Amino acid sequence: MIRPATHRTRFVILAFVVIVYFNYVISPEFGNGGSSFELSRPQSSSSSSRLGIFNGGREGGKEKEDEESSRYGNPIQFDFKGSGRAAGDSKRADEIKETMSRTFWKYRLGAWGSDEIMPISGNGKTTRNGWAATIVDTLTTAAMMGLEEEFKLELSFTLGIDFSRAEDLVDPFETTIRYLGAMVSTVELIDNGVVRRGLVSEQERNALVAKAVELADKLAPGFDSPSGMIWPRVNFNTDKGCREDGREVGLHNHPTIGPARAGTNWLENRILSKLTGNDIYGENATRAWNLLTFLSGTSKCEVLSEILPYSDDLGYRSSEDWPGLPNVLGIDILGGLLILTGVNDRYYEYLIKAQILAPKDRHANVYGERWVKAVESTIKHLAQWSTPGKGRQRGKLFLAQWKNGLLTSEMGHLACFAGGNFILGGKYLGRRDFVQFGLDVVDGCHETYVSTTTRIGPERFAWTPADKRIVPVLYPQHGGQREQKSNAGFWVTNARYLLRPETVESYFYAYRATGNQMYQEWAWDAYKYVIPICCVMIGGAICF
Repeated sequence: MIRPATHRTRFVILAFVVIVYFNYVISPEFGNGGSSFELSRPQSSSSSSRLGIFNGGREGGKEKEDEESSRYGNPIQFDFKGSGRAAGDSKRADEIKETMSRTFWKYRLGAWGSDEIMPISGNGKTTRNGWAATIVDTLTTAAMMGLEEEFKLELSFTLGIDFSRAEDLVDPFETTIRYLGAMVSTVELIDNGVVRRGLVSEQERNALVAKAVELADKLAPGFDSPSGMIWPRVNFNTDKGCREDGREVGLHNHPTIGPARAGTNWLENRILSKLTGNDIYGENATRAWNLLTFLSGTSKCEVLSEILPYSDDLGYRSSEDWPGLPNVLGIDILGGLLILTGVNDRYYEYLIKAQILAPKDRHANVYGERWVKAVESTIKHLAQWSTPGKGRQRGKLFLAQWKNGLLTSEMGHLACFAGGNFILGGKYLGRRDFVQFGLDVVDGCHETYVSTTTRIGPERFAWTPADKRIVPVLYPQHGGQREQKSNAGFWVTNARYLLRPETVESYFYAYRATGNQMYQEWAWDAYKYVIPICCVMIGGAICF
């Protein structure tokens, strides 16, 4: 049985709602045109001429790098103009906007300034250091939807946040994606005219850049480790990186971080360097993922030695069972030792996005090549077709897990982001096989939604591989799971639903890349079922 949403409902649901909204409202002009499967890069984001004191001495609008980067890659988005039809659906988009607005005003009434809102009492809760995560993280949502009153309220509050203080140790991973990413993205939306001209003054725009700098500078000690890998936590009182529990690091008890944490800094910090003209932010983030990015199957790497000259002493070594897939659970941030286990998602997601964002970066080709190797290895070793469900000739494509030398036919909702990422990178690089692979993964994730009673996808699910050469290690444990396998070709292993946006996110990529309105319908179907099931009552008043 799928559990109802927890206290995180109002915070996380916005990620889901805004992705569904994008399927219906964004005009073809928002991004690059181009015919389906004729592959290429979207127009790069750029700062406008309103860089003010934050342009690092550079004058004017687009930076030279951004002007030149438009020559790289292949078109990503379907040619909606050439097809003679609009990309969006204003009626559905308006309904989704209303859901967002209604949610905002309930939060504004009961928990304004809190990180999250409790679903029963309507009171606020601190979960992200008390900096109003819901407000900052939805700046871009309000901007994209044109909710100007809500956006201005959020912007005003954000400019007043004191990032020099924190109620607890700061998680640089969550803080970067929730706060820093939101602020630099909002500046980009302002500079590119997505926010209506004149709604935000030049002073407010520059103040938002300054606020992002304030936070990034407080996070900077997190990068101060011998390996360059970011610490698990940062103590804002002492301005030092530390373990999750804040304790001193023992001689033989070094802190570790996973690949996702090592890699999920690059995009946000690269944009901050662009906005400020200060390269240090991008340089820190580049150094933070070098141990993973420059693995080459040998014990040493020329590029790694260039960036980390003391690598001989630290003994860096490769840990790749298959090309492009570093098989590590954690990296010792002091010694550089790679601790073995399975693959991680966000690191791979950022690799191809890094090449798309900055194709002239000196390591851009390395990022792209690493991503290509990872996808090719995924196709060869992890992609599995399931046995077909009742009345079907063929099963669905899922991604197995490789962990501690064991191939397990089980997948989590989080991994459904991969379909969209394969489509994005495949279009950009001209790899039609990657695009089709991504579409097949999207189709498999869609099946996990429409085959359940609630039409909402589970947290985890398993299947029996159609390839008889693969020995199954998981089997249905009871009658309900056996029935699911027979009917749908998979069975649920964890029935929770945590308001995950990954499947709908991949619908968005699939629709924008192919123009196939089927993916719009899939997104709308998910929205129709998620909203009523996950709605909550606040003070006995309006639902959700």
